Amino acid sequence: MLQWSSLTSFSLPPAEPHFISAYDIGLFTFFFLRENAVEHDCGKTVYSRVARVCKNDIGGRFLLEDTWTTFMKARLNCSRSGEIPFYYNELQSTFYLPEQDLIYGIFTTNVNSIAASAVCAFNLSAITRAFNGPFRSQENPRSTWLPTANPIPNFQCGTITDEGPNEGLTERSLQDAQRLYLMNDVVQPESVDPLVLQDDVRFSNLVVDIVQGMDTLYHVMYISTEYGSILKALATPNKNLQGCYLEEMELFPPGVREPILSLQILHSDRSLFVGLNHRVLKIPLERCSTYRTETMCLEARDPYCGWDFRQRRCTTLEDSSNMSQWKQNITVCPLRNQTANGGFGPWSPWQPCNNDEGADGVSSCSCRSRSCDSPAPRCGGRNCQGPTIEVSNCSRNGGWTPWSSWGQCSTTCGTGFELRQRSCNNPSPRHGGRVCVGPSREERFCNDGMACPQPIFWSPWASWTKCSSECGGGIHSRVRTCENGNSCPGCALEYKACNLEACPEVKRNTPWTPWMPVNVTQGGARQEQR
Repeated sequence: MLQWSSLTSFSLPPAEPHFISAYDIGLFTFFFLRENAVEHDCGKTVYSRVARVCKNDIGGRFLLEDTWTTFMKARLNCSRSGEIPFYYNELQSTFYLPEQDLIYGIFTTNVNSIAASAVCAFNLSAITRAFNGPFRSQENPRSTWLPTANPIPNFQCGTITDEGPNEGLTERSLQDAQRLYLMNDVVQPESVDPLVLQDDVRFSNLVVDIVQGMDTLYHVMYISTEYGSILKALATPNKNLQGCYLEEMELFPPGVREPILSLQILHSDRSLFVGLNHRVLKIPLERCSTYRTETMCLEARDPYCGWDFRQRRCTTLEDSSNMSQWKQNITVCPLRNQTANGGFGPWSPWQPCNNDEGADGVSSCSCRSRSCDSPAPRCGGRNCQGPTIEVSNCSRNGGWTPWSSWGQCSTTCGTGFELRQRSCNNPSPRHGGRVCVGPSREERFCNDGMACPQPIFWSPWASWTKCSSECGGGIHSRVRTCENGNSCPGCALEYKACNLEACPEVKRNTPWTPWMPVNVTQGGARQEQR
């Protein structure tokens, strides 16, 4: 694998290139990139470059082996002219038009700077002139970068390989290839100022379509922004048309932003394809049918569209009935930001008119009108708010309808109320007529002679009676009564055991027993006890 080296006999700060695109053009491959400007001697800045290398470059012999020996690069200038130019240094996207040998590029300011974007176009001849000019080099890291004569000012890839690979490479040419790769001259754009300028926004992607107009070819650019919109603009050297925005297409609802990853034109389908994170959108390139009138068609300044007088509609050149009957007017830029809210014009004079009262017949009145045409709403503007017709001198007072039937009583027993209603639409008051006088609803009591039955319920339980035994188990009871009747569910008397603990034992003397003999002596004496 071949590589290119930015090292001379001493080390340079890393350029950290960010490659944007590459194109095979003739015997060369061209690379478009942005990188740190190693030749910038005051702080750090980024330059946009175009680099080229021969497609048959196979590297050097002994020196610069596996390294490109024909690699060169030059700075691309895209700036706003002035006494002190304003530079758009960072290349974001390119588009190559081989039919015109043109490279279109989007350039922006650095992300740490104010947001600003521009589109510049470069001709391949201007790029070739820069590569045929002198180089810029430095002898050592402390020396300044100075112009160095180009040893091969009209270098062609074929001169290297006429005698076989590497046969024409000398030690001197390899040394030159190692140190001479940065061109001194800057590639200048086709026009002094960028084709398109836009502050406070950053462009991201670009495609260009070539459109055949009535008198000339137009380059139509489609430019995506970081906000997720697409700008349609003209690229032309005509100063009256330079930087013309034809339209801005909002792809998402308000408040929604999504980056646009890619743009691609498919000419066979006449469509622009928009690549998003999870989907692809398809937008027709030609939308002439949206211009309904001749004025809208011509004032759009759209290169795709013109007014066909025979068909009386806006068409493409291919769809026109006859080119002599097809008109286009792209001499100035279209007016932008034409959104206007509608406004009422003056009232017309009062005139007699008939007012249809429906079932009440037709009445004679005075009427006047106004139109929403000062201005008429356009380009998404709001319609007028308010009446367009006023009617006078046929006012009608309102009248009550008959009362409705009384509604259902609010209770089934006991006093409640019921309701009836009427409406003021017999007829309705109109054109300043009086509204109906009186209530629109009436209420009255109902069921006032139908008392609700008393509820049947148990009274609270009475206290428990005294226990039938002080110990050893007894019973006591309590009672309740059925109020407002005698059909309460449940029992009116309740029993419960009480004093279940055992009674204590009591000891006492019994009466004396009779005296009983227990012993008789020989002397006749006896002993008794009881």
